[in-house]
Amino acid sequence: MPAISIRRLEPSDADDYRTIRLDALQRDPEAFGSIYSVEADFPLVAIADRLASSVVFGAYADGQIVGMVGLKQETGPKTSHKGFVFGLYVHPDWRGQSIGSRLVEALIASARDIVEQLTLSVVHDNNAAISLYQKLGFAVYGVEPRALKSTKGYSDEVLMALILPPD
Repeated sequence: MPAISIRRLEPSDADDYRTIRLDALQRDPEAFGSIYSVEADFPLVAIADRLASSVVFGAYADGQIVGMVGLKQETGPKTSHKGFVFGLYVHPDWRGQSIGSRLVEALIASARDIVEQLTLSVVHDNNAAISLYQKLGFAVYGVEPRALKSTKGYSDEVLMALILPPD
């Protein structure tokens, strides 16, 4: 089994990020707020800009990106203490090896220097993700009904938060 490395993605990693993001949108379309057909048309410069304006970690095995998770800091004067976790995904061939946990742990460690609180939303039937987040200290604070709409209908999202204690 190859070693897994976790690192922050830079704008120069835009092609890798595009690869894993499009894979996620194709394989698990109901788990994300965006859709493949929209993001497949994003120019690489737009993806590089996303990496420059947020914190995204990638998991690598054998030189290939196999997982991702991101953090976007809120920008308002009264909300900049919060960050939104987005896009957790691990390629199915690499699940069950704690890669998702390692990605989120790296994100939490990085977030401590940026924000005081993390929030996220998870499609209500994604029990594996909800369990992972709870294991890492996130708590459910609500459910947004009909948060996402697709050709399959509506999906509720579980809302979760983690308050980062000061060091």
